Amino acid sequence: MKNRLNIFCNNNIKNFLPYFLSDYELTIMKLDQIKDNIQASQANIIIISKNDIDLRDYGKLNDNCLIISNLKNLNFKNKSNILKSPLSINHLKNRIEHFVQNIKVQFHDLSLYNDKLINLNNDNFCYLTKIELEILTYLIRKKETSKNFIKENILKIKSNIETNSLESHLSRIRKKINTLKSKVRIQTKNEKLLITI
Repeated sequence: MKNRLNIFCNNNIKNFLPYFLSDYELTIMKLDQIKDNIQASQANIIIISKNDIDLRDYGKLNDNCLIISNLKNLNFKNKSNILKSPLSINHLKNRIEHFVQNIKVQFHDLSLYNDKLINLNNDNFCYLTKIELEILTYLIRKKETSKNFIKENILKIKSNIETNSLESHLSRIRKKINTLKSKVRIQTKNEKLLITI
């Protein structure tokens, strides 16, 4: 399963990004689409050049945004999420990979950070296994998916094989969410999985 990566850019750099970011599912948009398309549960790369600075107040963006720019004194609250260009391709690729792996994923009162699941309302937390983390992250990002998709793409089980593995993982995830006293629920409806409150 590829991680999704939103790229916001007005210049021609977007033409070669798919070549060295082939491990990601890319969505490339113009900078003026930021307001409508920034989602807290997705990784966003924003590439700003000198001509773009008047378009938006970038200081209001949150930690799920990595800004690449050659501008000085760029107004952005998380200075560690600013990459100054020019950069080598390898450095850029490594930095993006590190950024995507460490991004916080949120859904209502729950936040995922690395392998830690946190209830933002009461600061209770627990740890998830790698598979639990992948399932819950994917479900938070998509809001709805099929059980077969999770089985085939995350658990790597062919759809024709009978197993209770997915149900076991879901049961453990639900139990951990309940332990945190979260309002979030994972529901099953007609072979579909939904995350709701």
